Amino acid sequence: MRGADDLLTTIEAIYSAGLDAELWPQALAGVMRCVGGIGATLEFFDRQVLNLTEFYSFGIPPANELAYLADYSALSPRLPYLLKLKPGELLWDYIVLDEQQMNHDPFYSEFLAPVGFRYFIGATLQPTEQERTLFSVQRATKQGHAEKSHITAMRRLLPHVQQAVDVARRLKAAGGARHSLESGLDWLADGVALVRADGHLVYANEALQAIARADDGIRIRKGALEFATVETQGRYGGALTAVHAIRANASHASATDFAAPRRSGNPPFVVSVRPLPSRRHDSGMAAADVIVFIRDPLSRNAAAIRILREVFGLTEAEAGVAQALQTGIPIGDYARSRAVSLNTVYTHLRRIKEKTGCNRMTELIRKLNDLQVPLRLE
Repeated sequence: MRGADDLLTTIEAIYSAGLDAELWPQALAGVMRCVGGIGATLEFFDRQVLNLTEFYSFGIPPANELAYLADYSALSPRLPYLLKLKPGELLWDYIVLDEQQMNHDPFYSEFLAPVGFRYFIGATLQPTEQERTLFSVQRATKQGHAEKSHITAMRRLLPHVQQAVDVARRLKAAGGARHSLESGLDWLADGVALVRADGHLVYANEALQAIARADDGIRIRKGALEFATVETQGRYGGALTAVHAIRANASHASATDFAAPRRSGNPPFVVSVRPLPSRRHDSGMAAADVIVFIRDPLSRNAAAIRILREVFGLTEAEAGVAQALQTGIPIGDYARSRAVSLNTVYTHLRRIKEKTGCNRMTELIRKLNDLQVPLRLE
């Protein structure tokens, strides 16, 4: 067993591995040195079928590691004993097999012997509903069975490995939740930002990133949303303050919806700022306090075009005019943007009225707005 400094260094490496799985080999190397051995492993098994799902090691030759994963993990006579242990209990070879039995067991004679492995000290960690986790140090034939000092060192390190694995599980679960949420937000046609109370941008979906790249009134600068005019920037700051007050239950402040003018002079963006529940801090969303929705009235939503065509039987050109009406784009501006004549656009408009059964423009726009589709079509 190594000294106290080595033990502290190894404990630090273990906790670092809990935050970054790529560091487990380094941590296992420290464990091996403290306990005494020539290799160390951390194995995660599916609890139902006992298949290996994750495997980290140090000191095991790559070819032997592959053979273990492919053929020998299921043959290990140690595995059934380890799985019967209570979390935190230790196991070593002569509890499993005596020397004669080891000599005749294929796991020992065919897998361990060719690389000089023979003995081990192992433990099972606290199981979850999905998995079992085994932690062990491998010893060479010449090192013999684990001695009292080796068992003591293993017992000291085991709680730290357990805590590091717990942290890794929570981070993995939070990361999965975050990835699922972000993937869902990327389907929205509107720009969406998750923002801290100080205005720092935590996440921007694909639609918002596209808006920011266009730099036509809204951009991302120094990790925050920036608006083209001082007045709009002030309104955004005021909205953040208002929703922060709502989160603190200090008031029911309003003025969290506003228009953001474009530099180009086209119809402005519509910005809505809303608070996120405080419990979202536990979901891995990097302490976001606010969600910001940004609607671009000029965006051509392919999903909306398809729905307009399916519901009303519009042609592609007619559906384009219908969506321009939905988003408030003047007929003249639409004609110029599509390089078509006003007569052509008015012809499309007449056919839209016929197909939707609307006589008045207000009636038509209301019917079209009832079919607003908030999702993108990939």
